[in-house]
Order: sequence, then structure tokens, then C-alpha cells
Amino acid sequence: MLAAGGAMMATMFMRPRPAAADQPTLRLLTNWYAQAEHGGFYQARADGLYAQAGVPVSIRMGGPQVNNMQLLLGGQADIMIGSMELALLAAAKDLPVVAIGTSFQKSVTGLMVHKDITALDQLKGHPILINTEGRATFWPWLRARFGFSDAQAGVYTYNIQPFVMNPRLAIQTFVTSEPFAATQKNIPFNYLLLSDSGYRTYGNVLLATRDVIARRGDDVTRFLRASAVGWNTYLYGDATAGDRDIVVDNPSMSAAQLAYSRDALRRISALGEKGSVIGMMDDAQWAALHDLVTADGQFPDTPAWRRAYTTEFVSHLSTTVA
Repeated sequence: MLAAGGAMMATMFMRPRPAAADQPTLRLLTNWYAQAEHGGFYQARADGLYAQAGVPVSIRMGGPQVNNMQLLLGGQADIMIGSMELALLAAAKDLPVVAIGTSFQKSVTGLMVHKDITALDQLKGHPILINTEGRATFWPWLRARFGFSDAQAGVYTYNIQPFVMNPRLAIQTFVTSEPFAATQKNIPFNYLLLSDSGYRTYGNVLLATRDVIARRGDDVTRFLRASAVGWNTYLYGDATAGDRDIVVDNPSMSAAQLAYSRDALRRISALGEKGSVIGMMDDAQWAALHDLVTADGQFPDTPAWRRAYTTEFVSHLSTTVA
């Protein structure tokens, strides 16, 4: 795995450092508009944890028209929220992008289905709406694992109306979002989390360029450690400050949606089981996903995949799930 500076730098990671007025800001780029899935970072900033760690952090929202990878590679962001699959693809293309940590121990992606469906294998022959990213990541696995066909796959438009109108339809969703809309409208549904059926990925993985890692490795570790505390507070403590800052960035986000999302993240143990280290990654899970996505030729199988991530930074994490 990628080394981030050796024993001397490792000792620096543990040493407190007072914030300095001229300390450069670490710029985090999210993968969507501000929401509970980013809550730990907003909480850490609102609680002053980044400032206390000596690394000021700014948060910039992503969105449907934002090319996060382009901004990261162009030096307009230092860390971005992405995915394991994106990191593997970057390594295969020899892009200088590395996964440095993660938000969640499992993906929050799944399929919202009607009440008569209780397992993924029951969806064979049913129309399923998925987005472009899903077609390139979990869809080949669904085809291979459950015998689905491309004829089933339609375009997901981030709208639950087709689900309401078609009793056979399933839609790709996050456990925190469309199920909330369905609940608010008293629409019955079941939810099938992909990770529960074998598609094991970390969720909201944090990516940085090798240049940022080389220049600011100390700051990266301080950022990850403060973020882990922020996540623990946001899901298991008082989330008031984090929610307030989310709404500042995204005024359309309601208190009810945020509360539902936090409850959903707790329910699926998104941060890990009680007592597990928040933000941790390991070689075994990366190897398992690599084997999964290369089995059907979805991703090129080359030794380069091992450059997709490093466990150097997460080795300094210690905050555990409450």
C-alpha cells in the first residue's frame, strides 16, 4: 500500500497542532447537495473539531452538473467523496487518485420494491430503474448473481412517481432518501440493501490525489480523525449543529428528512457495529470488491488495482461507534 511518509510522519499524526491563521484550508467536495449522508463532516466543522485539530476545512457541495473527479484532478478540491469502484477505475486508468478513508462501512444504496417482493431474486423479469453509475457498478453484479437482463433496466430519474404507478417496478434508491418520500405519502414498500445481499462496498469513500497525500499527509490524518468524532456525534449524539450547517448550504433540506436519514443510517449500522472504529478500511474488503467487479470483465483486472487505496491514514483512527 501507499506509504505516507514513514515513521517520522506517523509520530507527527499523533501530536496536537494549534490552528494557525495562515494554515491552508483543506477543501472537501461532496458527492451531492448537503444532506445527512455528509453530516459527520458538517458536524465536525460546526463543533470546531477541524479547527482544534489545526486543519481548517471547507465543504463544497457536489451535484448533478458537477464533475468531481475533474475538480479533484484539477486541484480545485483536496478530498472528494466518491466510491470504491471509482477508485478502482482511476487506478486502472493510471490516474493519481487514492482512497484514503471512508464514511460508511457499507453502501447506503439499495432497491425500493413493492410489498410483495422480499428478496432480490424475486425481481427477475421486473423493470428496474437505475442511474448511469449503477449501470457501471452494481448492475453487472445483479445480472450475474440473479440472472437479470439488460432489458429490465430503465433510466432512473430520481422520481418515485413511476414506482407508484407500476406495481411491478423497482427503483434504485438510497436508504435515506426515496424511502422517506414514500413514507411521507403513505406508499407501502420494502427496501433491499445491496450490501445485505453480497455487494459489499464501503459507502461515501474519501478520495485524494497523490499530490495532496504527499504535501498534506499530516492534515489528511487530522481531518479523518476529526471527521470520525463528528460522525459519532452526528449519529449518536446531538446533531443540532451539523443539521443547522447542512440547511445553510441546502435550504431545501427539511428537519424531518434529516431525522429520518439519521435513523436509517443508525438502523443499518452505517458507521459499523458498536465498538468498531469509524472510517476504517482494510485490505480484505478491497480485495473482495476487486474480485467481484473483475469477475465479469466489468473492470480490467491488473495489479494496478492495489494502488486504488491506502490504509496508512486509517491506521491512526481510534474513535469507535457509540
